[in-house]
Order: sequence, then structure tokens, then C-alpha cells
Amino acid sequence: MSHIIDKIEERRKKNRDYQDKNKPVYYSFEYFPPKTEAGLDNLLSRIDRMTSRLDPLFVDVTWGSSGSTAARTMAVASHAQRFAGTHVLLHLTCSGMSRSQLEQALNQAKAGGIRNILALRGDPPRSKRSWKIGDVSGSFCDRAIDLVRFIKNHYGDYFCIAVAGHPEGHPSSTSPEEEIEHLKGKIDAGAHFIMTQFFYDTNIFLKFVKACRQSKIKCPILPGIMPIQSYSSFIRMTNYCNISVPRKVMERLEPVKDDDEAIKEIGVEIAVEMCQTLLSASGNEECIDGIHFYTLNLERSVTQILLKMGAIDIVRQSEEKASLNDVFPTDRPLPWRPSTLQERSKEEIRPINWANRPASYVMRTETWDEFPNGRWGDATSPAFGELSEVSHFYNFSIPWENRIAMLGARPKTLEDIYEVFAKYVEGTVTYIPWCETPLQPESFLIQPQLVQLNRGGFLTINSQPSVNGIPSSNPTFGWGGRGGYVYQKAYVECFVNPENAQKLLQTVNDNPSMNLYGINSSGKEINAGITEGGTTALTWGVFPNREIVQPTVFDPQAFQVWAEEAFSLWTNMWLDLYEPGGDSYDLIETVRDTFFFGGNN
Repeated sequence: MSHIIDKIEERRKKNRDYQDKNKPVYYSFEYFPPKTEAGLDNLLSRIDRMTSRLDPLFVDVTWGSSGSTAARTMAVASHAQRFAGTHVLLHLTCSGMSRSQLEQALNQAKAGGIRNILALRGDPPRSKRSWKIGDVSGSFCDRAIDLVRFIKNHYGDYFCIAVAGHPEGHPSSTSPEEEIEHLKGKIDAGAHFIMTQFFYDTNIFLKFVKACRQSKIKCPILPGIMPIQSYSSFIRMTNYCNISVPRKVMERLEPVKDDDEAIKEIGVEIAVEMCQTLLSASGNEECIDGIHFYTLNLERSVTQILLKMGAIDIVRQSEEKASLNDVFPTDRPLPWRPSTLQERSKEEIRPINWANRPASYVMRTETWDEFPNGRWGDATSPAFGELSEVSHFYNFSIPWENRIAMLGARPKTLEDIYEVFAKYVEGTVTYIPWCETPLQPESFLIQPQLVQLNRGGFLTINSQPSVNGIPSSNPTFGWGGRGGYVYQKAYVECFVNPENAQKLLQTVNDNPSMNLYGINSSGKEINAGITEGGTTALTWGVFPNREIVQPTVFDPQAFQVWAEEAFSLWTNMWLDLYEPGGDSYDLIETVRDTFFFGGNN
């Protein structure tokens, strides 16, 4: 199920008996491609973080005038589709685009697994400030309706097509009635749903939706909400797009127009109030149950809006300490975020090792012909392919100076290294090379123990506590839908020096219920309780009318591949910060070359 319209219907059906009118059934985020490589890298990291933490139904990526951002748009869209585990709606515009350029863009989208297109006329040529009444693009497709027809005629049902709606009218339309008539024409031509221009007057939007319904436009209509980030940009955008601003909104903004933080806070309040007004219309002919956010590539405001609406939760580390890093989706289909690629649609099992580096796992396995479902099975089976040995996914989007700030300018002792890992667990260091996001909420339960372990020289990079039959709706540990029960075996991965490796091995040998498999950078192994070819289920669940699901496993052969990557990260993400021959360089090199890396369950 790769079409957004199908996902909307699935989400509606799933929430039919549980819908809270104060929060959306689904929501989506828009991004635009930055102009610089550094900006692009940072945006990709932000999309990964926002999709994993905020769980949008889909994201959309804008397309520059005449295809001016085509390469960067495709880079953002394909990354989100491949690695972020979210459906992508790719903008495509008529203006300035020839038939061959349109075909090239659609074929690239198809090759990248993208199956959703937002068909737009696009911006006017640079010689014109805006469209005038009766204007057309003058390109191969004059208007968006022509692009919809072109896609349907040449690609059939491969793509789900969205189109734009303009609650305050499009500049080229002669009247609101003509605007609605043209919009209905786009739906009749094959479009599946509507996303609107942003607005700030909810009455105008609801009148627009009512007019659509009266004209027999029955498809979903997603209101476009743009959180206010600064007074100057708000005035500029509303003037440029001819957006009406209610007097009450201006009265709230004017007194604090020079205070950007206050403007952001009020902007969040306004957006929440708008969303709740629109959603409260659900059940009548307006029927609004989803929200589309114009993020402007920013994270904070959208996160706060969703929190205030109750669409997402904060899983607290403690009653005193909570931050936006603690936001976590509470309605997960699996413990890890599934891919949206068609070829991975039946994937149900992954080794636990890449839990904090999922993009690397997806890259390593993207050439597989089949993906494990039901049971992991034999990792050497040709049906599943091999974990690639060359597809290490290094996150270079974090600038050198930021890595120095997090990992240390001049570590001199092992204790300095241990402290970095401990601070990551505590939340004061937001990133280490093996963990691309803050500590997962499920590990808050064992956070004090993890901090103690790290300061004692057991450098943990992956962990989960034991869970015994918790309801699958639990906000921290739940997954798989309502009505089931989930289980976890305690697990931890850590780097340890040879002395601690022997202590760990002895502890496991003294506890028959525990297993340990470890290896160092030279290939020397330590093993207790792990048999050749043996695979251990680490997470499983029981649900009504389904077989037992085992989505997370430990496999020693997969761990060997992960260990090789884990050791390489010492070199490529930490060692390279320092001058060869210096004390810090030698320290990191010693850790890499002498420590063992083990998985203990």
C-alpha cells in the first residue's frame, strides 16, 4: 500500500472507533530543498528525526520554478522514501517544463520508489510577479489539470495524484465558482485528494470546503497550516500570496512583533486554535480530519503544535526532566519504523544491531530480492541476500566543530571517552557516531544503570530492558496495534576493554539464562551461550487473529557485519577529528584496536 490516498483511508478506518475530535487522524509535513550542500545534509537529518519522532503520514518536497531545484528535490525525496520510512509526495510543476523534462522527472520518481505526485501549475515566469486572470503556463502542460491527465494517460494508476486548492482563489480564476469548477475538473481527471494553500482565516477555509462538497468534490481536503515563525516573514508571505489575516490575529502579533520568541509562541497558539476549529467541523459536510503543515524546514513549532493537540506524547525521562527530544510515536506498527518502499512492504523482522542507525541497515539490504517476514531464518540464505560489506552509511551532516563539541576537543584518558558515552545516555550529548538520535524512551527505565555502566568502562550503544506481557497500547513499549501483548528480552551492546570483556564473560557463564557474543577489530571472538547459526528473538508480540510476531532478533552472523561497521565508526567519525600522532588520536586508535564489542542478552 504505497498510495497516500490508501493510507488516509487506512488511518480513518483504524481510528473510526477511537477518534478524538481535538486531534488529527493524520498529518503531513512539507519541506523545500536548501541551496547548499551543508543545508541539504542538515535537512536530511531533520527529516529523519521528525519522521521517526513525530510519525507523519507523509512528507512532501517542493519543486522549484521550471525545475530549477530538480536535482536537490529528488535528493531529498529519494532519501526520505528510502531511509526515513515515510511516504513521499513529490511536487511537480507545469511551468517551464517540456514533455521530456516531465517524463524524466516522473521516471526518476518511479525508479526511486516514489508513487505520489502533487500536480501543480507552478510559479509564473520570472518576468511576471504573479499569474493574471486567464493566464496559462505556456509550457507542454498549460495548467495542472493537463498535468493530471498526462500522468494518468502515460502512467495509469502507478501514481497517486494530489492537486492544490486555493481557499481564497487562484489569481488566474475569474471567480470563486470558476475556481471550484476547475478544481472539480482536476479531481474528475484522476486526482485523488486536495492540499490547500496556507491561510489564517478558518471561516474562509470552511466556506471553501462547503462549496467543494456542494459541487460533489468528495475526496479528502487537507488544510495547509503555516506556523508563524517571525513577524517580518509572516507579513511578507501573506502579502505576496494575498492571504487574508483576521484582525484578531494581528492584534495578538503586533504588540510583540520585535520579539521572535514571543511571535513563535503565539504562532503555535494560533495554529493549535485553527486546527481545533477545523477538526471540530468533522462529522458534518466539511469533514476535516487531517492537517498539512508547511514546516519551512523547521521542527520546533510543528512539534509543539502536535503536542498541544495531543497528537503525540512526551515519554518522560523523569517528572522533572522532559524535552522535545522525548517525543515518541505511541502507535507503532513495529518496534522499528518500517520502510515504505514497495519491495520491502512485507518486511517484518530486522536484527537489533542497527536500531540506532536504521539508514545504514536499509542501505546494506536494498539489493535483497526478499525480506524476512514471519521468521528471520538463516542469515546465509540466498533468498535474503547478504548484508553488504561496502555500504557503510556515515552521517557527515554534523559539522566538524559540532562533533568536536560533542565528542571532545582533546580527550586524554579513557575516562574522558567514558564520560562522552555517559553524557549521551543522560541526554547532555545528543549524538555519538553509533546513535543518530537521542536515547530511545524505552531505555529511560534503565537509564541510571546505563550511566553507571558507561562511567565504569562499559560503553553502551544499544539497549532495551526486559518487558513481560505489557499491553501493546503502552505508550513506551507498545507496538503492533491495540488488543495485543508485547515482550522483550533484556539486551545491551557495548565496547569494553579486554579486562572488562573477561569479567563480562565470567558473569554470563555464571548465569545460564544469559548469552554473550563479542569480537574485536582483529576478529578475535568471545562467546557464551551462542551456538553457530543460532538466532535469538529479542522482541515478540501476541495479537488477536495473528501468529506470534518476532520483529527484532539477535543473529551472530549479522552481528559480525555490524561489528565491522561499529569499529569503522571510531575511525571515520571520531579519530579523524584529531591530528595523527597526537595524544587524542592515539587514545581513540587504542580503543578501536584493543576493545571488544559485544552483544549481551
